[in-house]
Amino acid sequence: MRLMLQPILSGVAATLSVVANAPSAHAAPPALPAAPVLAQTFRNAPSGAGAALADGWWRSFGDPVLDRLVETALADNFAIEIAAARLEQAAAGVKAANGALLPAANLGGSAAVQQLSIEDVQGRAFSRFPGFQRTVEQYGLNGAASWEIDLFGRLSAGARAARAEAGVAEAGVAGARLTVAAEVVNSYVAVRTLQGRLAAAQGRLQALEGIDRLVRQRTARGVAATFEADLSGAQWAGAASAVPALQAGLEAELNRLDVLLGRAPGAAAAELGAGPIPRPITPALVDGPASLLARRPDVVAAERLVAASDARVAAAIAARYPRLTISGFAGLLATGMSNLLTGGALQTGASAGVTAPLFAGGRLRAQQSASEAQLREAVANWRQTALGAVAEAESALRALAERSAQADALGSAAGQLAAAQDRTQGAYKAGAVSLIDALAVERQRLDAEDQALVARAGAAQAAVAAFRALGGGWQADAPQLAAGAAPTGVSR
Repeated sequence: MRLMLQPILSGVAATLSVVANAPSAHAAPPALPAAPVLAQTFRNAPSGAGAALADGWWRSFGDPVLDRLVETALADNFAIEIAAARLEQAAAGVKAANGALLPAANLGGSAAVQQLSIEDVQGRAFSRFPGFQRTVEQYGLNGAASWEIDLFGRLSAGARAARAEAGVAEAGVAGARLTVAAEVVNSYVAVRTLQGRLAAAQGRLQALEGIDRLVRQRTARGVAATFEADLSGAQWAGAASAVPALQAGLEAELNRLDVLLGRAPGAAAAELGAGPIPRPITPALVDGPASLLARRPDVVAAERLVAASDARVAAAIAARYPRLTISGFAGLLATGMSNLLTGGALQTGASAGVTAPLFAGGRLRAQQSASEAQLREAVANWRQTALGAVAEAESALRALAERSAQADALGSAAGQLAAAQDRTQGAYKAGAVSLIDALAVERQRLDAEDQALVARAGAAQAAVAAFRALGGGWQADAPQLAAGAAPTGVSR
C-alpha cells in the first residue's frame, strides 16, 4: 500500500509546488467605491417625541382592529410566503455551496450472475479445461471518496456568493413584511375614510331632503318662488350622485384588504364594522440618513447583491486556474459470497489529478468580464438605491408634517362652517336670508367636512409612508462588505 501511494504523493507534492508559484487570483484588487456621503441628520426630522421606530410600529396608531388585521396579514399573506420560499431556496444553496468544499464519498455494492456461452471460440476452448464452470458469480462491496482541493478559492468564493444571495433573500422577506404591513394600514385607513365620507354623504342627503321638503311647503303656500324648489331638488340630486361612487370605492378597498390578508373577498366588510380614521403618528428619529444603509431592506439587499457579485468575480477568476482533485477507493471483490470478506478479496487504489484550462475559445475570460460588469452594475444599483432611500425618507417626513398641518386646518374650517350653517338655517327659517345663501353655506360645510376626512386620511397614510421609508424598525446584521473592502474588478 505504501509503495502504491508513494508516486501519487510525489505527484501531489509537485502539483502543489506549481500551484504555489502560480499568480494569485486575488492579486491587488481595486478598492470598493465608498457608500454615498449622507448627512448626519434628516433635514425634515420632526420635532418633539414620536412613536418608536421598531417592529410593530403600526400598534402606535392605538387601534386593536388594525393590529389584528396586520398580524393576520403577516401570517397569511402570499407575497410574504413567496419571499420566505425564496429564502429557503437560498438557504439550500448555501448548504450545497458549503458541501462542495468537503470531500464526497459513496458506498456501493454489486452482485452478478453470468452464464458463459460454449458456442463461441473462446467459450468452447475454456470448456475443455478441468473444473470449468459455465455459470459465474461475482460479488463486490466498495467505497470511494474524492476531494477537490480549493487551491485558488473558486469553491469558497461560490460559498460566499451563496451566503450573500441568502442575505438578499433574507432582506427580501423583511421588505415583503414591511410592504404588506404598510399596505394593510393604508387600506384600512382608506376603508375608514370611505366609510366616513359615505356616512357624511348620506347625512347630507337627509339634510338636503329636509330642506327640499321645507322649500316645497313654502312654495305651495306662495312664500317661496318656484325656482327655489328646483334649486333644492337639484342640490339633493347632486348629493345623491356621490353615494354610488363612494360605495363602489368602499367595496373595492374591502376586497383589496381581504386579498392582503390572504383570504377570499367578503370577510372584511363584516369584520371591520364602523370606526374612526386612525390619527397620524410621528416616528421618533434617533439616527440620521446613514442608518438607512442597515435599516432599509431594499438598500441592504442591494449591498448584499454587491457582495454576491464580488464573490462571483473571484470564482470566475479562479476558474481560469488549475484544479487539483485527490481520490481513493477501497473495496472487496470475489466470485463467491463466502470469499467476499477475506483478505484476498481486498482491493484499494488512490489517485490525484490536475486539470488546467488550456484553450476554451475565450469563454472563461468572457465569463470573468461578464461577472465584473455585473459587479459594477450591482455597485451602481446599491449607491442609487441608498440615495433614493434617503430622498424617499426626507420626502415622507416633509409630507407627514404638511399633511398633518393641512388636516388640522381643514378640521378647524369644517367646525367653523358647521357653526355658521346652524345660524344660517335658523335665519332662513325666520326669513332673514334666502335659500340660495342657506344652501351655499350648507355646500361649503359639506365640502369642508369631506376635505377634512380626506386630509385626515392623507395624514395617516403619510405617517405610514414615513415609517415605511425609514425601514419600519427592521435592523440588518452587519454589512457583508466591510469598510474599505475591495470587490474584485471594481474601480472607483
